[in-house]
Amino acid sequence: MPIVSIDHFCSTTFDYLIIGGGTSGLTLAARLSENLNTTVGVIEAGGHDSGVPEIDIPGFMGRAIANPVYDWTFFSVPQRKANDRVVLQPRGKGLGGSSLSNFLGLFRPSKEEFDALEHLGNPGWNWNDMLKYIMKSEKMLPSQLSPSDSIKYAAQPDPHIHGSSGPIKKSFPSLLTEQHALLFDAAEKLGVPRNGETGNGVNVGAMTSFTSVDPRTAKRSYSATGYFEPNASRQNLLILTHAQAEKVLLQKSENNGQQIATGVEFMYNGTRFVINGVRRDIILSAGALQTPQLLELSGIGNPEILAKHGIKQVINLPGVGENLQDHVCVTFIAEIDSKFQTMDILSDPHELDKHEELYKHQQGLLASAPAPGFLFLPAKVLGNSEQLQSWLEHAEKNRNIKQDVHPSVQQGLRKQHSLQSQWFLNEGHAQAEVLNYIGHQPIPYPVPVPGRKYTSFVSAIMHPLSRGSVHVGSADPIAPPLIDPNYLVDDADLDLMVYIVKFTLKLLSTPPLSDIIQAYVLPSPDMFKNDDNLREWVRETCGPVYHPVGTAAMLPEADGGVVNHQLKVYGTSNLRVVDASILPMELSCHIQSVAYAIGEKAADILTN
Repeated sequence: MPIVSIDHFCSTTFDYLIIGGGTSGLTLAARLSENLNTTVGVIEAGGHDSGVPEIDIPGFMGRAIANPVYDWTFFSVPQRKANDRVVLQPRGKGLGGSSLSNFLGLFRPSKEEFDALEHLGNPGWNWNDMLKYIMKSEKMLPSQLSPSDSIKYAAQPDPHIHGSSGPIKKSFPSLLTEQHALLFDAAEKLGVPRNGETGNGVNVGAMTSFTSVDPRTAKRSYSATGYFEPNASRQNLLILTHAQAEKVLLQKSENNGQQIATGVEFMYNGTRFVINGVRRDIILSAGALQTPQLLELSGIGNPEILAKHGIKQVINLPGVGENLQDHVCVTFIAEIDSKFQTMDILSDPHELDKHEELYKHQQGLLASAPAPGFLFLPAKVLGNSEQLQSWLEHAEKNRNIKQDVHPSVQQGLRKQHSLQSQWFLNEGHAQAEVLNYIGHQPIPYPVPVPGRKYTSFVSAIMHPLSRGSVHVGSADPIAPPLIDPNYLVDDADLDLMVYIVKFTLKLLSTPPLSDIIQAYVLPSPDMFKNDDNLREWVRETCGPVYHPVGTAAMLPEADGGVVNHQLKVYGTSNLRVVDASILPMELSCHIQSVAYAIGEKAADILTN
């Protein structure tokens, strides 16, 4: 059934009610509604925006970010270790969630990272299991690259480990340039070889990313187009848009004392409504920044935080909203030889018209993701053995474990840090990422000079030791959450970021990539003089890569967990979380594919 009216929605009794029609939420809704005897409802705060260029056109990726129609446009609290800056925290708003606004990459982590989920107390969450669900979500479309170009651009997938019939279309970018190959050639000189298949559990090396683009239409493939639209005629799938959930209604069981989720209170068009009588499960799929807010508004969380805002405690669960992690990055921009084709030419109206015409035939700059080249770096290429040992000791000593959190959360963090310390020395495990954008990265500063060509690099830390939090800022459910990523609060993160910066600068000065660079734009050359300058530049410019996880961690309750391995919130019989907030540790990849896999696995958990 298509998107329904408020009256229709409120008069329906649901078996499953999902809060949030995002990446994982729509995946789950589509799979649950395959059983036509099951009625599934989805409450989504945004709309359903079909045919929007900012969403659909690959070359426009990023344009939906900071647009309040498609983005919640949250900001962090001032970051004390990042020069007290407030930092944008984008989250997709609308059917599709952040899959409608992300940068299109489809990646996989290392085998060790998925196996770590099981090691931390979650049976059935391991590499083999998660690979199965990633493959179920995807359909790999044929590469148009010749055998020699497949080697040149590090794009040699093994078809046996990629999906062939899933809802999300994935393909290599249709437009790869010589600049792309020069990056890989320079990286090889620095000990980073090409890796044509990073989806097999070893994800280090130089590679061309898969993108969530259907090359037959040259449009973004995301959860709304892959999971919802093909199933919109189902009579047992009802979606209410422009409705913001405010709290889950809970009732104590007389049998076992657990809380039963019976309904949801939400706001629609300025009026508060209540859905009651949900027969089976209520599922929070609001993402890592809003799922913990909804839990706290429902009375589930740290009693001190709830009491501070006058929220009645229902379940004492101090891990809610803690353990926030994201990849942290800085951006480099350089002017390059004008002979190269970059996204910068689209600022010329004539060139834009030309490429808009080409796009109608699935060709040109707009038809392809403009950030196809990636390096995933083990620690050994960032520092010498002495430096690696220093990082290792820092992680093992847990010097900066948060002291203002419950002891159970601290215990969970120690276990996480123990795993992270092992990964430092693993040559098959990525500690850093370098992304190449073919043009001037669309950030507010500095302003590109018309007529010039640029290349941009986004360099990020994969496994920060710092941990942040997300909590309610008030009892007002419409107010944004208080987001504190705690960037660089662990000194080891700043040290590692400086080494990542130095590697990137070395990359830019290595032939043949250096041969095309004419001038540095960001950072300015005076920043290169010493490590203190680089530290200050990192503090002044670092930001997120928009992959928040960890705030409703899937861990034992004794380790600060919020949900168990069946995604059930502790202390409840039928309230679950299905989104990236369950991941207890950040992964060494962009997490879109993992979010789909979480939704796919959750459907099997709920139906089996």
